[in-house]
Order: sequence, then C-alpha cells, then structure tokens
Amino acid sequence: MTATSTSTATTALRGRIGPLLTAMFLVNVVGYAANQAALAVLLPSQVASAAGDRAVPALALVTGISAIASFAIPPLVGVLSDRTRTRWGRRSPWILGGGIATAAALVLTGAVSTVTGLVIGWFLVQATVNVGLNIILATIPERIPPKRHGLASTVQGLGVPVGGVIGVQVGAAFVHSAVVAYALLAGLVLIASAVSAVLVRDRSAAEIDDPALPRPAIGRQFLAMFGTLRDRDYRWVFVSRAVIYLGYNIVFGFSLYILQDYITLPSGATPAGSVATAQTLTIALLTVGTLVSGPLVDRVGRHRGFVLVSALLLSSSVILPLISPTWPMFLVQAGLSGFALGTFLGVDLALATVVLPKTGDAGRDLGVFHIALTAPQVIAPFIAALAVTAGGYHALFIVGGVLAFLGSLTVLRVRPQHVAG
Repeated sequence: MTATSTSTATTALRGRIGPLLTAMFLVNVVGYAANQAALAVLLPSQVASAAGDRAVPALALVTGISAIASFAIPPLVGVLSDRTRTRWGRRSPWILGGGIATAAALVLTGAVSTVTGLVIGWFLVQATVNVGLNIILATIPERIPPKRHGLASTVQGLGVPVGGVIGVQVGAAFVHSAVVAYALLAGLVLIASAVSAVLVRDRSAAEIDDPALPRPAIGRQFLAMFGTLRDRDYRWVFVSRAVIYLGYNIVFGFSLYILQDYITLPSGATPAGSVATAQTLTIALLTVGTLVSGPLVDRVGRHRGFVLVSALLLSSSVILPLISPTWPMFLVQAGLSGFALGTFLGVDLALATVVLPKTGDAGRDLGVFHIALTAPQVIAPFIAALAVTAGGYHALFIVGGVLAFLGSLTVLRVRPQHVAG
C-alpha cells in the first residue's frame, strides 16, 4: 500500500471516536472481569479443592499452560482480522465470535472439578478472551487521531479497574458456587461482545486496500508475525510492558494465598473477602491514576517519564509487606500499587502506538504487543511458585519488586526523540 493511499484511507476511517471508545471500554471490562474473577478468587479456590496441599504448584500449572494460548492467539487473530473483509468490516466479526467462544469456555471452566479439567478450561478461556481484547486495539491507530491516543489508552486502561471490581466481587460472592459465577461472567461477555461488534462496525474496511498492490500470502504474514519487534523502540516498549506486568502479577496473582498464609487478618475476616476488599481499593486508585495520566500525556507528552515514574512507584509498593505482614500494610500496598499501575495503563498503550512501525498490519502488530500484557499473567504463577518454594513469601515480594524496577529501567532504552511532542 502506498503512503498516500494509506493516509487517505486512514483519514476516511477516522470519524466519531465515541462508539469506538465505548466498544473498547466494554470489551476490556468484560474481558478483565472474567480474568480477575478467575485469577484472584475462583481458580485458586477451585485448584485448592482439587489439589489440596499441592495447590500452589497446581495453580502454576493451570495458569502456566495457558501461556501457550496467550503467546499464540493475539498475533494469529490479528493477522486473520487484518485480512478479513465482510459487510461488517474487519474487526466486528472477530469481536463477536471471540465473545461467543469465551462464554462457552467460561461455562466449561465452571463445570469441571479436576486439575486436568481446569487446565483445559482455562487454556480455552485464555485463547478466546484475548481475541476481543486484542482486536479492539487495532482500531486505535486505524481510526483514532494520534493526539487522542492518550485518551484511548485511558479508556482501555479503565477496563482493567472496572472489570476488576466486577470480577472480584462476582468471584468473592460466588466463591462456593463456581458454576454460577462463570455462567454470570459468560452472560456479561456475550452481551458486551454483541454490543461492541455493532459499535465497531466499519462499512469502509475495504477502502484501506490499494487494489493495485497484491496482498501478501497469509503464510508469509504468519512468518513475519514478530518482525515488528526488530524495531528498536517498539521492542523496548514491549519489553518494558512485559517486565512491569510480570513483577505486578507475581505478587498480586497470589493474593489469596498471601492472605491465607502470610498476612495477619483482623478477627472474623476471611481470605476471599479480604481479597475482594484489597482489590477494590487497588482498582479505585488504579482508576484515579488512569484518568489522570492518559489525558495528561496527550497534553504534555513525556511518555517515557510517565512510565518510569509509575514503574518505580510500583516496585517500591510491592515490597511493603516485607516491612510489616499486617492487614493495614497490605492495604497500603494495594492502594499504592493500584495508583502506580493506573498511571502506567493510561500511558503505555499510547506510547506503543507512537512507536508502532507503520506496516499496515495494526491487528497483527498490536496482537504481538498484547502478548506483553497477557503472557505475564500466566507466566507469573510459575515464577511465584518457585520463589515461594525457595524462600517463602519474602522471596515472592523481592522478586516482584526487582522485576518491576527492571521494567522501569528498560523504558529508558526508547529514544526520547521518537516520542517527543
């Protein structure tokens, strides 16, 4: 595609961004509600019932196996959606289809009661939920003006806290009835996916093609899937996101077990209820950080600075329970880490779209970038289990804090002139 035709098509595709942002919000809310309900409450509880004293390594197995889906599905679906041409556009069919498949996988996960069944169910959930979460990102560089990418990053980031609140509360309320919890989440996914597919519908999808140029064979596109990471700045933004999320998820993915085995809870408090309380506080301050950082970076730029500060604050907050393994300190950690992660969420997607190479394959390239968000969620339990086995929960906090700190340093490898303005 020529630069002129690409520019003309992109301009034609950009219009009112309200429906796109609404769809982005809905897809992210239901996707992260399902993930958070399962990872924070439902899966640990199901695994504990199925594996007993072997719950920690079993949870690592259940979530770690699904890493295969998180690695492979987003870029694969991105390639296919880049090539899709229907009367409903390129992205809508995938959002709707992904929602239907996710709902079915959630129902299956709620119905099983063995570790093997949970491995299969959660693998399918991760494979399907990442369809919508990835596809919606491709609309940002295609149909939203660059000066509004910070706003888009904020809207996308807000899906994490809002979805997290819904997910944690559903998980805590139905911790003893996983079938009901997963069925409720499946219903929400179906509704949100259908509405979002209508909002994202693009009648002009074919306009982005230059008919004078042949389209590359799909096999060649698959082989070139990770070629974008050869770009220095995009690669370092990817690494920074992945390492920061890994540090965060190593600690907070084990919140239920931390509250069971390490933190001294108030009399009468239960670990499941305490997870819901702490996560709600995290999410409230995460929302504040996201609302502030996204619009602010649109106004002042300085993407690297926002990422650096938020990651440093996150790495500092993660290790607070080492000072005092008490419920009040855990709440302080939850609040500070939430604000830090929110500040990061409001900026990191905007930074990615600024440095994104102009290949014309936004679905594929942002599918690769989405791996930096999803993969840490499923890799973290393996590292966390090793840390707890080797050095207890003290080691868990130290490893999480160190990784978040390293993630803050990697963003400095992005050339400042690339993200200036």
